[in-house]
Amino acid sequence: MLEGRTEVTYWIERAAWGAGIATRAVALLLKEVPTRPLHARAASDNAGSLQVLRKSGFKIIGTETSFAAARKDEIEETILRLD
Repeated sequence: MLEGRTEVTYWIERAAWGAGIATRAVALLLKEVPTRPLHARAASDNAGSLQVLRKSGFKIIGTETSFAAARKDEIEETILRLD
């Protein structure tokens, strides 16, 4: 779990996927938020979000099974960190 750590999270409407919105938003956030390390997580099967985070400099540090409200089920999440 990431309690007590600063974490990046975002949600992009499906119709806007692939337009670079998440990449731009994360880049702007990283310029404004100097806190490091910064953590993030994404569903392990969400290649797009994992690509955005890795392109932004985040490194994979592990996985965890968590309940995903949007999917109404437990899923594997990839946990990432930016130092």
